[in-house]
Amino acid sequence: MRYSRVVLMGLCLALSGGIVLPLSAPVQAQSQANSERLFKLFQEGKKLVEQKDLPAALTKYQQAAQLDSKNARIFSAIGYIQAKLGEYDEAAKAYRQAIAIDGKDANFHYALGYSLGNTGDNEGAAEAYRQAVQLNPKNLKALEGLGVIQSRQKDFEGAVETFNKIVAIAPKDWQAHDAKGRILLQQDQLPEAIAAFQEASKLSPNTGDIQINIAMAYLRQGKVTEGLAALESAASLDPRNSRVHYRIGQLLSQQSQLDEAMASYRKALQFEPRYADALIGQGDIERSRGNDLAAVVAYRQAINADSQKPEAHYSLGLALIERDRKEEAIKALKMARQLYQKQGNRDAIEKTDEALEQLE
Repeated sequence: MRYSRVVLMGLCLALSGGIVLPLSAPVQAQSQANSERLFKLFQEGKKLVEQKDLPAALTKYQQAAQLDSKNARIFSAIGYIQAKLGEYDEAAKAYRQAIAIDGKDANFHYALGYSLGNTGDNEGAAEAYRQAVQLNPKNLKALEGLGVIQSRQKDFEGAVETFNKIVAIAPKDWQAHDAKGRILLQQDQLPEAIAAFQEASKLSPNTGDIQINIAMAYLRQGKVTEGLAALESAASLDPRNSRVHYRIGQLLSQQSQLDEAMASYRKALQFEPRYADALIGQGDIERSRGNDLAAVVAYRQAINADSQKPEAHYSLGLALIERDRKEEAIKALKMARQLYQKQGNRDAIEKTDEALEQLE
C-alpha cells in the first residue's frame, strides 16, 4: 500500500502568510544587518519555491540556517524541499534538527515519519508518526502514515485499528474506509472488506477505484457476476481514468483473460502513456506468452517512465535471464534489490536474492 494523501506540512509552517515568520530570540539578538539578511533569504527562498526552483530555494534556506541555527522552522523548510527533491535521508536529518529545537510540534514528527518511510526505515517512521499522534491525537495525516507503515510491517490488525481511529474522527473520509477495506482484503477478510468499500462508495459514489476494489473482493469470493458488474461500473463512472483500466487489466490477467487484459492495459496507456504499472502488466503478459523480447521492451519502457519502480527492474531481470543475457540480468536484479531494500520489502528482497543466487 502506498501513501494516498500524505502531504508534508513543514514548508507551509515556514512560508505561509506571505513569509510572516516570527523571528526567534537568537535572531533578534543578532545585528540588524544579520536580521535583514535573514529576512531577505526567507523572501528569496519563498519566491524560488513558488517558481519550483527547489535546489536554489534549498540553498537560500541553508544560508538562513547558518545565520539562525536555533530556528526550527528553517530546518523544517529545508526538510520539506529535500523531501520534494527525493533526498529523504537528508530530509530526515533536517526534521530531526527541527525537532531538537522544538520537539512539541506534531507536524515536524509527522514529516520525519514521512521521510523515514520513504527511506525504508519503517520502525523509525512508525515511531515518528506515533509521536506526532501523541502530540496531536487528531492528526489525520500522521494516523494515515502510521496505518500505511503498519501495513508494510504486516501488522494488519494494528493498521485496521489505526484506520478505525481515522474513521471515528472523520467518518466521512471515504479514503480511510477504502484503505481499511484494502487492508482487510489483504487478510482475506472479504465480507468486512466489502462492507468498508461499500461505505467508501456511499461517500464517494463517482470514484471508479472503489468499484475496482469491490470487484477484487467479489472475485476472491468466487462471485464472478458481481465482480464483473463492479468492473463495468468502474469503467462507466470514470472512463478516462488510466488507473481504473489498469486495475481492470490486472483482474482480467488474474482470470487468464490475457487478450482482454492487454486491451485494458493499452487503454490505460492511451490516457497515460508513461504509466509504469500498465507497461509492467503488458510485459508480464508478453513474458507469459514466451515473447521475451517484447517483454524486455515493455519493462525498459516502464523503467524509463519510473526508474524507482523495483518491480520493473525485477521483471526485466527475469526476462533477460530467459534471453540468456546474464550480465544485464544481474544488473537489473541488483537494482531491484536496492529499491526493494529502500522500501523495506523483505519478501521481495528474498525472491530477488534467490534469482541472483542462480546467476552468480
